[in-house]
Order: sequence, then structure tokens, then C-alpha cells
Amino acid sequence: MGSIIKYWRTLFLRRKLFMLFLSGFMTVSCHRLVKQSYHSHERSVIDSILKANTTIDSLTLWVERYTSADNMRGVMLTLKELGKRYREAARFNEAINSHRRSLQYASQLADTLEMIQAFNNIGTNFRRMGILDEASTYHYKALLLCGQHSDKQSYNAQKNRVVSLNGIGNIHLTMDNREAADSVFRLALAGEQELGSDLGQAINYANLGAIFEARGMTDSARVYYQYSMERNRAIKSVLGISLCHTYFGHLYEKEGKWDDALKEYRRAYDLMADSSDRWHWLESCLALARINISKGDLPAARIYLQRAEETAESIKSWEHMSAIHHLNYLCYEKQGNCRRALDSYIMSHAYADSVRNNKNMTHIQNLRVNYEKERNSRELTLIRENYEMERRSKNIFLIASLLVLTLMAVAAGFLYYAVRMKSRNQQVMRRMEKVRSSFFTNITHEFRTPLTIILGLSGLLLKQKLDEKEKNDYLQTIVHQGNNLLKLVNQLLDISKVKSEVGEPDWRTGNITAYTSMIIESFRVYARQKCIDLHFAPAETDITMDFVPGYFRKIISNILSNAVKYTPKGGQVFVTMARENNKLVVRVADTGKGISAEDLPHIFDTFYQGENHGGEMGTGIGLSLVRQMTEGMGGEIAVRSAIGEGAVFTVVLPLKHGGSTWEKWLSNDSAPESLLPETDDEEALITAMNTGQDDNTQPAILIVEDNANVSYYIGELLKRNYRLYYARNGAEGLEKAEEFMPDMIVTDLMMPEMDGYELCRQVRSSAILNHIPIIVITAKCEEADRIRLLEAGADAYLQKPFNAEELRTRISKLLEQRRLLREKYAHALHEGTEQSVELSPLDKDFLSRLTNIIYAQLSDSTLNSNSVADKMCMSKSQLNRKIRTITGYNTAAYILQMRMEKAKRMLASTDTPISDIAMKCGFEDASYFGRVFKQAFNITPSQYRKMPDQLLSS
Repeated sequence: MGSIIKYWRTLFLRRKLFMLFLSGFMTVSCHRLVKQSYHSHERSVIDSILKANTTIDSLTLWVERYTSADNMRGVMLTLKELGKRYREAARFNEAINSHRRSLQYASQLADTLEMIQAFNNIGTNFRRMGILDEASTYHYKALLLCGQHSDKQSYNAQKNRVVSLNGIGNIHLTMDNREAADSVFRLALAGEQELGSDLGQAINYANLGAIFEARGMTDSARVYYQYSMERNRAIKSVLGISLCHTYFGHLYEKEGKWDDALKEYRRAYDLMADSSDRWHWLESCLALARINISKGDLPAARIYLQRAEETAESIKSWEHMSAIHHLNYLCYEKQGNCRRALDSYIMSHAYADSVRNNKNMTHIQNLRVNYEKERNSRELTLIRENYEMERRSKNIFLIASLLVLTLMAVAAGFLYYAVRMKSRNQQVMRRMEKVRSSFFTNITHEFRTPLTIILGLSGLLLKQKLDEKEKNDYLQTIVHQGNNLLKLVNQLLDISKVKSEVGEPDWRTGNITAYTSMIIESFRVYARQKCIDLHFAPAETDITMDFVPGYFRKIISNILSNAVKYTPKGGQVFVTMARENNKLVVRVADTGKGISAEDLPHIFDTFYQGENHGGEMGTGIGLSLVRQMTEGMGGEIAVRSAIGEGAVFTVVLPLKHGGSTWEKWLSNDSAPESLLPETDDEEALITAMNTGQDDNTQPAILIVEDNANVSYYIGELLKRNYRLYYARNGAEGLEKAEEFMPDMIVTDLMMPEMDGYELCRQVRSSAILNHIPIIVITAKCEEADRIRLLEAGADAYLQKPFNAEELRTRISKLLEQRRLLREKYAHALHEGTEQSVELSPLDKDFLSRLTNIIYAQLSDSTLNSNSVADKMCMSKSQLNRKIRTITGYNTAAYILQMRMEKAKRMLASTDTPISDIAMKCGFEDASYFGRVFKQAFNITPSQYRKMPDQLLSS
């Protein structure tokens, strides 16, 4: 909406400028402008009188004197100065009337220079009021008159021209037309430099600085404001220096440097304190109030707002009154005074509506005048439009004819294309029918063999009496054939997904080396069972590329599965990975039986099975699926083999897929935990507990993994949001867990020295570490292994290769559960209802021992974190971390909470003097105890004791 309004306002100004040039041309043709020719002595006398009388009342008196004396020049010059005083006092209507009267006298005296100044003054008044269309009209009239005036070389003539340019530039700046404003201000600056006017240069440097500030170029803005400050100081302009300090304050305020901004605004305020220009003084006064509100110094802000309100009411500046009431609203809102905040908010909008209504009324009046001006030009415009309409009609007819011919040609082309496509589709349908027939023949064969075995053995089990060994052999064969059928069905589903919308690739960007390492890790157990050495040798530890994780895992898994299956006992399988010409090259080589030359061209065909399967049953789908998935990622797959020499499969994939930026396998979430300050100062602790003071420390995670690539990959996934520690085996992991007390442990299962099972058991049996959640990542996925992990104390497990998003979600949810439980217990502890919170048995036992130790020494004022840690046989940092993880409090805060709870119970149930209660709760000074108690519960101990029993019990 704002852009539309800006467009129409700009269009309106351009049309007014066009009309202004027309009227100016007619004025020149009808009137002859003459140069003023009054005596310079008379002008100097009038100027000296005006310098001695600068108030509105004295100038009004001199207007009456000059009028009675019929001194037109005196009246003209006095009205000009009187209008300036009215403008400084924000009495813009009186300023406009004074300058218009000055313009009338200048016209009667044919004083062109004074006419130009009157136009500029009237334009400035309208610009201050926000009526930009009228302001632009008068500034352009002044500029046009400068061009028509015969005197273009004198100082006054050149000065009037740059003042006109400055006014036009300010209008463009107000309309946010920065490019136009920049060019106009630079013209004005060049003119002021030629005149050697420090004041003019200061003004234009400041205007250029405002443009840079609006563009967000803070450094450039500061340089130009500094230039302006130098010129203002050269001529000792109090207003200019004050405004520069205000500009510097704006920059510091935008940068959030409140103290620096406050200093600059204060300097501007002090400089304008004794000035009659209350308009600019109000700007610095409101800025000081605004900064103090931002800093939270509300009393200081209220002082400035009261001064500003008195001044704004005296000069009847409703815009400033609206701003003042808005700042009052912010003050009262921060103080919690909702009633007065609402009143100030309503008053702010009321004054804003008043200003808006005044502007709208003035704008409507201007539109009526402009309507009369433009009505005469509409007839000429109508004639031109009729002519253009006839010309357009002819052009439209010609274009329509050409379009019809083009459409006919396109239709003929489409018809020819449709005939060709129909013929091609018929050929494709015939080939599809042939493929479909072959497909059903092959798939029937693949299902028939295992089904025949299953049905045959099932019949024997039903009809014959077999011993237990034969029965078990039959059942194992049936299960094996059933698994083969399930594998066949899953592969068929994978093929259908790759070819359909259901299998839309889920592209990601990540470290393919680490991901491949996890896939190979899952095959090591299978390879060891067959006594085969499986080696992975990447050229780089970090190769970032775009890939589809599901596709890539199935490609590598299928190739590795075949390599291990067809490699004899004692053989070797090698996997290499390298980056070549912006492509990833993966090679899987084995020392197996090899593939015959007859089978080699067909191994990627669906349902093809060669003669060299060595008794191993296959489906002929796996390698076909591998090829389709490889091509789905824009890659290629090839094989090189010979009988008795093994086989080498080579997969080549592009590192970059398209021009899109794919989601990375990295987390963007963070979960900082709230921490109380490490201090024994009860008042500081109570303040932190009541205000929710926190420390945005990222949660710590210990990664226990013997494979460097997998450890690196997990670290890459988590490093942006967590503090990470690493260990190479369970024994080292246990040591680092006791040293750093992490928030979570992510561990592998199979490791040297101490495996994942033993690490889980050791952590769960440790009084220091038993609260830490554990996620186990393993290549073993049997049900027995999962049950064993849960029995050992693991909170969750993931199978290699794991999904990065699943790991991130598991960690986030487990940490969130601990955080919610901690916050719930902290709240319940503060309310005295901690028994209602369900904790784990280990946490309950720990807190029970801790509470007993604290209560045994609660009356001892020297009780602190160190003494409690010694009795708990833990270090202070370990104890702090442990208590904070369970309750949300550190040790000192927990001790203080116990003191406060005991004090409340004694106050409510006994008549013991408050000083004695303070001593029994560990406070040597009763008055200090009273301050801490009131800060904790917003009530003094004596007031708490006087409360009714039903309130105390609630």
C-alpha cells in the first residue's frame, strides 16, 4: 500500500512541475521582472532593527509601525523574519501567512530576490507540516524564478538557488526517493562550496549523511555528519552543532550503544536549552527520554517527558504530543501501571489522529485548487487520447492479423507433432507389452521356487511324523525361503518407488565419507562371520556432496552384500573412495570367484541370473535396483571382472545436484539450559531464582566411538548446537564423563577395552553419572541385542547407518525431557511441593542423601557448597552439575532453598522468636535473614507468621 501511495504522490508532483513550467513561461511572456533598486542604506537600517528585535511580539509591533509609516520594504523584511520566528515556534499556519504577505509586498516592489526567498520560506513551512505537494510547488517556483532572473552571478542570487535545491532535496528525502535526493543535495553542496558558505555546507553535509543513514551505511553517514559538525563549529552555529550531536545519537541508538547515544543527545539538549527554537529542542528532549526508557532508567525518562510535554503544549505541536504520550505509554507499561499506560496509549493515538486530520484537510483543499488548474489541460489531453486511440486501433488490427496467421502455423505444427507422437507411443506400447509379459514370466519363476519348497515341506510336516531334528531343519528351510520372498517383495517395492512419484528423491548435502564409513561398519560383523577382511580406504576424510541417503545406502549395501557373498573364506573386500573432476568415484573390489564374460553385459538387467552363483539363490533384482538408483542420482555404474580374478564395481556420482541448496545433515536447534550463578550470597541467589537469570551455555555431549570417521561425522552433525567431548573407547569415555559431567553420552556398542554394554552399566551404577541419558549407535540390530542394551541402561539406540535427523531428534527430545523435569522440580521446590514430582529411584536416593546431609548442618552458618561436596564424596563442580541437572538449582541455591523452607515451617508451627529461627536456619544476623526472606517470598517473617492458617497451608 505504501509503495502505491508513494507512486501516486511522485506522479502528482511531476504533473505539478509540468504545470508550474507552463505557468512560469506564461508569466515571463506577460511580465517583465526588474531588479530591486532600493538604497542599501535603507536595507542596513532595517536589518539592524530586526537584529535587535527577535521576539514574535516585538516583530509584530514593527510590522504595525512600518505599515502605518507606509514603508513597504520594512513591512516585507519584517514579515519574512516574523515568519521564521513563527516556524521556530512550530506555529506553521502563522508562518505561512507571514511569508505569503511578504511575497505580496515583494511582488509589488518587483524585488525578485525577496520573491525567491519568500517562495523558499513558504515551501519550508509546508515541508515542516508534511504537506509535500505544496512544498514542492513553492521550492520549484523559487528555482524557476532563479533561472529567469537576470542576475545569476551575485552572492544572493546563487545562495537563493542552492536554498531552493536544498528544499527540493529534503522533499525527495522525506518521500524516501534517495537517489534523487542525493543528486540534488550534491548540487546544492557544490554551490555552497563555491560561495564559501560554511552554514550551507554544514546543512548539505548533514542531509547527505541522512541519506547514508537511511541506506544503512552507518560509517559513511558518520563521516558526513562529522563534516557538518566541522562547518558548524567553524561558524559557531549552536543549532547546527546541536543537530549534529542529535545525528550522532541516532547512529549510536541504531547500533544499540545506549550510553554513547545518551551522551550525544545530552549535548544536543544542553546546547538548545536556552534557544528559542523549541522545535529542535523537543527532538533532543524526546530522544533522551527514549534512550532512558530503553536503558530502564524510568525516573530520568519521566523528567524529560514532563519538560517536553510542557513545551509541546505551549507551542501546540500535536505531533510531539503524540510522541510524548507514546513514550509515557512505554514507561507505564514497564512500571506495570496498566491503567495509565492505556490512557497514554489512547492520548497518543488521539493526537496522531488530530495531526492526520489537519493534514488531510489541507490536502483536500490543495486538491480542489489543483483540480481547477488541471481541468483546462484535460480537453487537450482528450484530443490527444482520441488520436492515440485511432492509431492504436490500426496497430491492434495489424497485430491481430499477424497473431492469427502465427496461431494457424503453430496449430499445423502441433498437428504434425501429435501424429508423430501417436506413432511413437504405439511403438512404446508394443515394447511395454513385451516387457510386461517378460516381467510376469520372470517374477512367476522367482516366486514359484521358494513357494514350492515352502508348500512341500509344510505338507511333509502335516502328513509325516518327524523327529525334532528333522522338524527343526524343515522349519529353518521354510523360514529361510520366506525371508527370500520378503526380500524379493521389498526389492520390487524399491524399484516401483524409484520409478514413481512415491520414490521422489530426498536430496541432502553432507559428508559422504563418514556416511559410507557407517554403512561399511554395519557389514563388518557379517564379513567376520565369513572370515573375510573388509577394508575401507577413503582418499579424504571429508567429501561434501549432494546425495539421496536412502539410494546411496542401498547401492553400497547391495554391492557389498554381493561381494561378501561371493568371496570365499579368507578372502578380502576393498572399498575405496576419491574425488575426481567434481565427481565422487567409489570402487568395491573383491577377491571372489569373478563374473564370466557371457554374464558381464547382463548383470544389471532385471531378473537376470548368471550361471556363476555357486549354489547361492538370488532374485536378479538387486543390481538392477542399484543401476536405477545410481542413474536416479545422475551417476553411472560399471563392472570389471573375470573368472577367478574377483570383480571391481565402480560407481561415479556428481558432487553437485542442480543449482539448488539442499538441506544439510546438521541441526539448527539449540537448547541452552538455565543456570544459577555460582555464589554463596543468599540475596544474589534469591534475585537470580526470582528473575530467571540464565546462562546460555550449550549442552555438553560425550561421543564415545572407536571409528575416527564415524566420530568425526557425528561431531559434524552436532557441533553447531552442542559442546562436544570425544573418547575412543568405553574406559576413556567413563573417565571423561566423570571429569566433564556431560548432559548426554552417545556411544558405539562394539569397542575395545570396554564396550557399550559395560559403559552403560558403569554409568548407571555410578552415583555421580547415573542421571546422564545414553544413546547407543550399533551395527547389531538383533532383538536380543536391543533387549540387552535396554537392560544395561541405554535410553535409546540407533542402527548404523543411522539417519542424521533421527539422531538430532532423539538427542533433542531426551534433553528436553530432562529440562522439563528439572523445571518442574525447581518450581515444585520453590512452592514446597517437591514430593508431587515423580523422579527416578536413583535421583530420589541421591536427593534424599543430599537433603539429610544439609539438614544435619542447616543451623551452621558456615555450611556451603564445599562442605556438602566433601560429605557427598564428590568435587564441588561435580556436585553442582549433578544437582543442577536434577533440580535446576546449583548447590548454594539448593542449600538456601532448604533454609527458607525450614524457616517457613518454624514460623507457621512455633512461637519461637524470629531471631532464634534465623540462628537455627543458619543466619547469624536476624535483619539479614528478614531481607532474604522477604526477597524470596515478598513478605516479611513477621507478616508471614500473622497470616491465617488456611493461607499458610495453601
